[in-house]
Amino acid sequence: MAFSAPAICLDVAIDHRIRRLCKPTLEPRGVPEPSEHLSILQQHGVRLGRGTDEINVTTRLAGPATTGGILVTLKQPRYNHPFKDGLGAVIRDCDTLSALEQLFQVASCGMLTLKHDVSLVDLLPFTPQQTETIPPQALRNALEASRLAICAKHPDVVLCAGKIWLPNEDKDRTKEPTNQENLDIKGGLQKLEAAGVGQLDIYDAVGLPGSGGELVTMSRVNGFHPSYAMNYLPEHTNLRQLLLLNVVKTCGLYREDWQEMRRKKMANQPRSLDRERIAYGRSRTILDYVRIYRGIQKNFLSSIGKIENSDTKPNEDLYSNLLTSRLSYKCNDASVVLRKIHELFITGLPESNSPVNLENITAIGIETLQIAERFTKTPFRTRNLRLKEMLDVGMTSVNSCFVDLGPDSRFNIEMLADIFLQMALGIEEILSDLLEIESRRRSTIEL
Repeated sequence: MAFSAPAICLDVAIDHRIRRLCKPTLEPRGVPEPSEHLSILQQHGVRLGRGTDEINVTTRLAGPATTGGILVTLKQPRYNHPFKDGLGAVIRDCDTLSALEQLFQVASCGMLTLKHDVSLVDLLPFTPQQTETIPPQALRNALEASRLAICAKHPDVVLCAGKIWLPNEDKDRTKEPTNQENLDIKGGLQKLEAAGVGQLDIYDAVGLPGSGGELVTMSRVNGFHPSYAMNYLPEHTNLRQLLLLNVVKTCGLYREDWQEMRRKKMANQPRSLDRERIAYGRSRTILDYVRIYRGIQKNFLSSIGKIENSDTKPNEDLYSNLLTSRLSYKCNDASVVLRKIHELFITGLPESNSPVNLENITAIGIETLQIAERFTKTPFRTRNLRLKEMLDVGMTSVNSCFVDLGPDSRFNIEMLADIFLQMALGIEEILSDLLEIESRRRSTIEL
């Protein structure tokens, strides 16, 4: 039976190189032994006086109740999960959990889910408070409960997606921790903290002291909190690609078929972040996203220009030109930002429908239409007819997003977002086919 990963994950077209690494991942391997880690977390929640619904959902997220498998570490729960509505509602209501659910399903070709197969343990379980407000002993107790639960679980692989900043801790990630008091408080859990976006794994495996003093070893993958990509920097869709790549590596290590050279080729994708575009953090407004979208429009045209200029050189490689232009990433960026504008616009809040917002939304629609008209007047120059047809169809489709081209012009934001997503999908398919052709050519030469 043939398995293939979906082409879309987290509302973006998946990078063709990452998609090729997604493989069926079965859980469990062999006959797993029962684990006491759920009981450890449950007892900690009872000691803190947490509600039955919260304890039940937290332990279900940490399941299954067996040793081994894949485990994800996050920082801590938020204040307002809808625990009374059950596990499914909690996952759907949380961008981080719903992202992890989708990521593991894609990376494993539908074999793994957060509900049934992948364990999730917070570094500070049942503790939503900011660390500086937590009494020292309560902080130690939470970290110890997390460590004991993880050791009892004894996972094969841990995806590290959380980081605890203690009140007196230096937040420079490039420095090794030197405060012995902090190391003592964390009890070795610093080995399972995220090292930061794009950082390569320092250790292939780490060991934590178990309840009896024994050393419990496990493979680790450096990740970062999904909220960084989904909420704080949504317009940088390369972060969503990196999230998937981290999960793909986690599954690969669990299957024992991962080749580290694959990840090193793409590990630096998110480092060239446009500092102007990240200035507003999570509290962006419609006008902030309008400004960001205009920057993406310029980058989109720049990528088109690079492809056209390179295509005039007879010896240039189309795959390399199209890849380095990052055109599919620009289309993904545009799609996600347009969806963010739409989400804010339909909130029903008075400020969302203010004249200024309406004017700016209409303006970027007209500007996009003008870009589309450029393709009509000056056809896209490339020797690859498939790429030319795909972009021509995409740009022609922009016209259908408008219902009125008069002074009060309005356009369908979601439809325009879908057009950019479809162009990103088309470009990734072309790149995948070109890469496959090149791989076959090299194999023939080697024979």
